Formats: sequence, structure tokens, C-alpha cells
Amino acid sequence: MRSPSPRRLPVVALAALAVVGGLLSPAGAGPRADPEVLASSVAPDNDRDCTTSRVPVELDPATPATPGNDLGLGLGGLLRPVLDAVAGPQEVVAKLCLPAAPVDDPDLGPPDTVQLLIHGITYDHRYWNIADPEDPTGNRYSWEHAAATAGYATLAIDRIGNGDSTHPPSALVDISTNASVVRQLVDGLKAGTIEGPRGPVAFERVVLVGHSYGSMTSWIAASGNPDVDGVVITGATHNVREVHAPVSIETGHYPAVLDPQFAGSGLDPLYITSQPGMRYDLFYAPGTDVHPVIVERDEATKGTVTQPELMNYPVIFRTPLDITAPVFYLIGDLDGIFCSQDPLDLGADCSSPATVIANEAPWLGDDVPSIDAHVTATAGHDLNAFGTAQESFDAAHDWLTATVAPR
Repeated sequence: MRSPSPRRLPVVALAALAVVGGLLSPAGAGPRADPEVLASSVAPDNDRDCTTSRVPVELDPATPATPGNDLGLGLGGLLRPVLDAVAGPQEVVAKLCLPAAPVDDPDLGPPDTVQLLIHGITYDHRYWNIADPEDPTGNRYSWEHAAATAGYATLAIDRIGNGDSTHPPSALVDISTNASVVRQLVDGLKAGTIEGPRGPVAFERVVLVGHSYGSMTSWIAASGNPDVDGVVITGATHNVREVHAPVSIETGHYPAVLDPQFAGSGLDPLYITSQPGMRYDLFYAPGTDVHPVIVERDEATKGTVTQPELMNYPVIFRTPLDITAPVFYLIGDLDGIFCSQDPLDLGADCSSPATVIANEAPWLGDDVPSIDAHVTATAGHDLNAFGTAQESFDAAHDWLTATVAPR
């Protein structure tokens, strides 16, 4: 979407790219999941018209972030010729859905507002449309369906380096790259350059809806960005359970190429995935209201994350933001990554909306117009997958309807 003019590369930059080149590997082919299990894990596109396309994007990595330096020094423009040569063209898989035209008004146009849905680590766009094991035709766990019912369009993506999007060298997939890609997609949604089921459509308003790492990406992509009209943060706060979460995440993952699902993928060693049998402990515990088949399908269709995405997380959490759009937090009180579960574990106090707002307000900036929250009781980290999903969906869309209406 941008075409920076080429510049002469300094010796330091060339040396850095030599390191990147050493990590170069073929694009990942995706998990070697059983196609039948993969298909059964996704709910049908009820009450909406959807199309999936591949959107060209540019990488914009940065030097490591340091306190007070936001995302570090951007390197994308400086290194553009070498990035293009090393990583090749990059694309993001994007599923754009519009509410089905009502029978009594078939000429009704698309909504004015679209939700850009951004998943967390080792997931992809399917997180927003989870199949109900007890009713394969149902919508119980589908955020996409809840959004369409409320009148919103959705764009669910595979983040760069995830799912069926391109997999550049892992050294180029970090929080800066993720946020830059999201900003490019916001621009594309407003300009009408992303393919929809009835052709390209331009939206007046774009709301970022993130989960976990996708929420971290969302608050950074929204910072200083007037083109973002609302931010929904799910499964994330500016605190993690420092005694538990980092150790659990690092020890629960290993290089993806060592896993049978990624055998022969050619992914470099810093693409990692969860070790077999770890999905429940990582993303559901200590919540108990989850169907075991959902966890089994999650295990069988897992994705990847890069080590650079996980680096510098304390700096990411402690970098002041400048968000000028209304913000809504949605979190489960049993979120085992972000919410305090034990004395002195340093997680956020998720006992009430008021405590969540108090925890988050200092980090969002002085110009955020409003901060609201909902705490879903007995829900763990993967909010969309619990039996309480409909409560979470209703809370978010009640807030959205009142704050950033679909039309």
C-alpha cells in the first residue's frame, strides 16, 4: 500500500539483514491437521455472506522496544529493498462477512461499521467462529454471527506469520510488524480495497476487536491513529501473572518443526507452537465451563507464534498509549494469563468492571473518550470457547451498539 523510495543501506543495516537471511525459510504450509477435524472445528456462516481473500501487505519491523521508545526505531522504509528481496511478497488472509440482506429489504446496503477481528498466539481467524460440538449448525460460540446479528460487518484475519497468511522469517514477525499490518488493513477497509462477498466495500468506521496478543496488537495499532473508531480488548490487560504466565507460556511451547502437525513445513526454529497436550493448561485453565471436544479440536488444529512476538512483553505493557477512540474491555475472571488467581501473582484485579478500568486507564492516554468493561464470571482466557460465550458476545455488542453503531 506504500512505496517508500529506496535508500542506501548502512553497513549496520546490512549486517542485521544478514542475520535475518540466516533465518530465512520457506513459507509455512500450515498445521498438518486432519481435514475433517479442521472442517468440523468451524461453525457455518449463518445469516451472513462471506468471502475470503489474500490482501497484500508490507512488513514494517522495528528495533527492539525500550522504555519510552514505544515500538523502537522503525526499519521498514530503510530496509525496504532488502526486506522485499529476503522475505518476498507478503499477504494476509482476510475473511470479510456482511450481514445477510433481510428478506423484507433485499436492497439494504452493507453496514457503515466493520469489526477487524485479530486473534491471539497459536490461533487464526477460526477463533472467531468456533463450532458448537453439540449443534454443528449452531452459533453458540461464533463472535462473527453475534456481530452480524447486531448489524456489523466483520473482517477476521490470519495475522502475518499465522494460519494461511504468508510466513516471513520469524525475525521479521514482532509486535511492530503486527501493528503495522493492522493499520494497513484499517486503511484498506476505509478505502474499499478489500474484497467483500458483493465486491469491494468502503466502511466509514473501523473497530478493532482483539483477543490476547491480538488485543496487544490492537491497542498499539490504535495508538495515535485517528482512523480507528473503537477498540474492543478481549482476554488481555496491562498485567500478566508474572509468577505463572511467562514460565507457563515458554515451557509450554517448542519449535514448531518438532511437532508432527508442522513436519516438513520449513518454518525456522523461532516459529514455535504449543507442546502436545498443553492447550487446556495454557488457554482454558482454571476455567471449567468448556466442552472437551472444543479443547480436543483446538489441540488438533493449533497454530504458531514467533519468539520475537513474545520478546519485550514488559515494555509493550508499560508503554504509554495515545488512543483517541472509546475502549471496551471484556475479560473472564478466571483468565489464567492476565487475571490474578493467587495472592501476589501480579495479575490484574478482574473482580469487577471497575477494577479492570482502574487497572487499564493509566495506560491508554489522556484523550481516550471513554473506558468501559465487562467481566464474564467463570470464564477463562479463550472467552469465545466457554459456555458463557453468549454473555460475552452480548456485553460487547450492547456496548458497541451504544458507542459505535453499525449504521
